[in-house]
Amino acid sequence: MFGAGKGGGDASGLHLAAESSKETISEAQRLYDEICQMLVAGGYFRARIPSLPPFDKMLGGLAWSITASNVDVDVDLNFEEEMTLGQKIRLAENVIAALRKMRCPSNLQPHQIRGLDFQALFPAFQWLIKHVLATREEMAAKTRRFSEMKFAAAGHALEGEGEEKAGQEAAAPLVLSIKDKYKPKRQFRRRGAGRKVLSEALQVQCVLLEYGLSMPKGRDVADEATEEDNDEEEAMRDLDAFDRNLDFLSGKRIGALVGLQADAISSLSAEYAEHAQVYGEGRDPAAMQRRGKEQTHRRTMASLARQLEVATSRCSGRQAAYDALAGETKATQDALEDQRANSEKVKSEIQKLREAETPETARDLALLQHLVLVKEKLAEQEEAMRAHCKEHRALLQARLSELEEGEGGLPPEELERIQKVEALFTTERAKLKRLRQSLATKTQQVHLVRRKIDDMATRGELVQYERRFLQVYEQVAGNLEETRRYYTKYNTLSDTHKYLTKEISILNSIGKQYPQIVGSESGKASFLDQMTSISSGVQDNLTRISNKHSEESGKRAAAEEALKNVAQRQRAYFKTVKDFQEECTRNEELLSRLPPPAAPTT
Repeated sequence: MFGAGKGGGDASGLHLAAESSKETISEAQRLYDEICQMLVAGGYFRARIPSLPPFDKMLGGLAWSITASNVDVDVDLNFEEEMTLGQKIRLAENVIAALRKMRCPSNLQPHQIRGLDFQALFPAFQWLIKHVLATREEMAAKTRRFSEMKFAAAGHALEGEGEEKAGQEAAAPLVLSIKDKYKPKRQFRRRGAGRKVLSEALQVQCVLLEYGLSMPKGRDVADEATEEDNDEEEAMRDLDAFDRNLDFLSGKRIGALVGLQADAISSLSAEYAEHAQVYGEGRDPAAMQRRGKEQTHRRTMASLARQLEVATSRCSGRQAAYDALAGETKATQDALEDQRANSEKVKSEIQKLREAETPETARDLALLQHLVLVKEKLAEQEEAMRAHCKEHRALLQARLSELEEGEGGLPPEELERIQKVEALFTTERAKLKRLRQSLATKTQQVHLVRRKIDDMATRGELVQYERRFLQVYEQVAGNLEETRRYYTKYNTLSDTHKYLTKEISILNSIGKQYPQIVGSESGKASFLDQMTSISSGVQDNLTRISNKHSEESGKRAAAEEALKNVAQRQRAYFKTVKDFQEECTRNEELLSRLPPPAAPTT
């Protein structure tokens, strides 16, 4: 399947079955290439090495992506070049455990990594590479913020930061003037504020009315709306116009001020009547006249003091108004200067264009002027169209309200037609609802059948299962063969140890008994008999082992002969299948060359 430079050879390099279709092979090749491109884009450049097998690239890429994600998974993900197959399988299991701890949405399995199931590997790699890139961006942002903090702590400033602060300081007066211009302004003042106690809701409504606002009214309950209207009318009766410039005191204003001090005036009147009764009769007229002048002087001074306070407050108000107008005037002058500067700039640009005008560019300039005029005309037409649409909308809304209130003057035939259309619409809507319910039922049945079909293994899945079982069988057979070798080696070494131990014990006994039996003939004869029996026992053991070796050699020769026969039959089977496929291909070519059968004549 792989070409030169892609690190593989054919379909077997991806563990694909020989009978896999071309579409399956091409799809696997495409997914493999995309995964390699993602790994290289993410920073895993070992995916470029063509000599690495695909399994090593996939397993190493998964381990690298999890490590680069900077997530603590508490799993050993160390990938090495010279790892055995068992170590790679254990690493694949560790990778799956790490993905589950990271809550990867792809349900990847270890056998899918070993079998290079790219349809299952592709979403896992997509998720991991996104995670790696996001982690890298986060670390870059943290590093940049830290470096900027150190840079600022050292007393330096970034390029453009001073200009930005200067622009903000320059725009601060304009922002403050705009805030002052659009802040709420008081329009009314309530009469008798110190005499009448209002409820909380009515107090809120009065305050809103003083600033030209009103509380929102509900739409559902008519009684509440009527009650709110009555409260609003009552509050409006208690409001007077509020003169913010304080130019003069109107009659209503004086009445309001007198009303505010009604209690104080009544108490002073009672005190004056009491003093008049005590000092009025039988006293010195000159003293009374002097006292009257003093009271008149005090009243005059109090009146002048009040007038002075009013004048001072009026002056303060006018000064504040003057300052506000001065600020607005300054802002307006600044805006005017900006407009003049822009105008001069535009004029200079137009003059440059006129000076640079040539016979070649004259046509373009004329076209540009025409387009500008067309744009202005289109803007005017758009405004006119908007106004016309608003008028037409108002007419249609009025017509709609008339139709909603009554029949709207429609003829009986039109009303009958509308009723028929509405009845037909109701019928078709009910029919559509029944069809949707039937469609939902059919869709549910289709999904149930599809689930049943999905539960049945397809040919590709069966082939994949067979391949997995063969791999497991090969691994188990290899482990069994290795175990058998260990057992055989252990038995051989054990027998060798046993014989050597016996030999050493015999030699030790001979060495101990030989000095004793050298001097007697009977001891020599007994020693000779013992050595003869030992020699015959060893010879018997040797004969028995030789017979067993001959039997095992015969069994091995028979097994090799049977293996040769089976291999020969297998080669014959493959040759027969190949010949059959060639004959089938030849038959299809011959059938394609045959002319189509003629139509039967009647």
